[in-house]
Amino acid sequence: MICDVVFDLPLRRAFSYAVRPGLKLARGQRVRAALQGRARVGIVVALREGDEHGLKPVDGAVEPVPILSAATLELCRWAAAESLSSWGSTMLSLLPPPPRARAAEPVAPAPEPQPASPTAPELWTGASREARLIEELESSQDATLLIAPDRDTAGRWAERLDAARLDSGASASARRAAWFAASRGRARIVAGTRSALLVPLPPPAKLVLLDEHDPAHKPPGPPRLHSRDLLLRRAALEGNRLLLLSATPSAETWWRAQSGHVARRDGGAAAWPAVVSADTRGILRHHPVTPVLGRAIADAARAGRRTVLIVMRAASALACDDCGVLLRCPDCAVPLARAPGALRCRLCGRSEPLPTRCPGCGGHHLSLFGWDAERVEAAVHRRFPRLTISRKDRGAQVLIGPATVLKGRASGSLGCVGVIALDALLRVPDFRASERALELLWAAAEAVGAAGRVVVQTLHPEHEAIRAARDQDLAGFFEHELKLRLELGYPPFRRLCLVSARSRSAPEAQALLEECGAALRGIPGLIVYPPAPLSGAGTHAGRWRFLIKGPEELPRLISQPLGPFVERRRRLGGMVEVEMDPLE
Repeated sequence: MICDVVFDLPLRRAFSYAVRPGLKLARGQRVRAALQGRARVGIVVALREGDEHGLKPVDGAVEPVPILSAATLELCRWAAAESLSSWGSTMLSLLPPPPRARAAEPVAPAPEPQPASPTAPELWTGASREARLIEELESSQDATLLIAPDRDTAGRWAERLDAARLDSGASASARRAAWFAASRGRARIVAGTRSALLVPLPPPAKLVLLDEHDPAHKPPGPPRLHSRDLLLRRAALEGNRLLLLSATPSAETWWRAQSGHVARRDGGAAAWPAVVSADTRGILRHHPVTPVLGRAIADAARAGRRTVLIVMRAASALACDDCGVLLRCPDCAVPLARAPGALRCRLCGRSEPLPTRCPGCGGHHLSLFGWDAERVEAAVHRRFPRLTISRKDRGAQVLIGPATVLKGRASGSLGCVGVIALDALLRVPDFRASERALELLWAAAEAVGAAGRVVVQTLHPEHEAIRAARDQDLAGFFEHELKLRLELGYPPFRRLCLVSARSRSAPEAQALLEECGAALRGIPGLIVYPPAPLSGAGTHAGRWRFLIKGPEELPRLISQPLGPFVERRRRLGGMVEVEMDPLE
């Protein structure tokens, strides 16, 4: 008997091993086997009869049962093809750690799903979305998997629902216990992060993605696929019900709901604060707090309520601090990022000389505007010496920090949220900047509730994200946003792929990407932009990249031409990485 095994390597092929007499293996089972002089953990993807002559034997099984079902193997094969990753890397990045010792533990093979009639995924928005979810889970007996964007959120929900926990915040033994408890039907609810995406569930099952819009659902590294996309495919294959929860869904999911592929369930409007924009054109270069924000902080303090001030790091794009004009790429419409001696588009690589005057008002105040938290803290201390002000203590009267300080805040728990300079976010050279601004302002409004204020200091007081947050108008925002995306060829209407290279020097990296571009030339439906240095790496660093735009089937169009470059090793002149559907 011969088994074919895949490993956590950037290789698309499986390796064949002999199966010793008496060793019982099955597809989806983890094994240990020697490869390139070292013992590795892999997954059995095939078993067949054949000539074992010359083949190394498998060292042994990691668990006595398959950890993945046949359906999950095929799900991972699809995910690998969709993200241009290897099958082995995709699967092994989503499994619990192997046992450290040969201790007896309760295990069970992954149950095979029993596909039912597929149901449309559901998008839950509105203020009551989380309360409705808790009510549904408490009244249902279905096995349920909740995927959170980060381990803190996963931990809160695990405690809230008395669920098994499977994320990096739990110990290795606890994660293994949660995996096999779910497989055996002993843990009805499992809460985790991306590492829990493949948890086996006895049918019928329910899948839940919390904060669908959060970019943490697609961090760097395997499986190089958004958690939403993998759950959409899993729900379709297994016949599971899928719930996507978000106050501000991604443009892709909103478009799916508009197109009828996702059923939207609106939980109703929340009690909403006043969302006020403070125009900072020409006045915010020397002090981070406008009079409007100062009054809001004082009012919250008098009412015994806390204030959060959101500070974002300086943007990498130039803009005019007097009139607010952003210097944008004429082709891609994203802000041009400052590079040594030039402005460069992070998408198409277009380069322009640094301007000396604003093209809008002719002013000279072009800057990478932003405030650091220390300067804001010192300024607020001077303005409000009697208030407790901190960058760490969540119980302080004024807490200063990044947007993540709003996570986990109950509705109405704050009296005021002040965004020191929304323009630092709008200047990010990313076509999703407006979407990210809406997410921030909506989260601030939910945390404040009806009795407080959200003050947005900005050079663009009539920006569509501010209007949408002020009027609770998601539909109006996405009508404007999707129209722009369609005109410019951005997701969800076109797909993107970033191809990057790392080498010892810039010429080597550039030459490697030129080879990749030549391999793609002539494929119908593709736009392949020229290579450019990675932003912030400098023109002499050996880190370059280029962008590809294409249709829905983009992974299948570029998989074969780019495959040899992705698989070859550093000793052959550099390393190439491919990122489908990048979130930047």
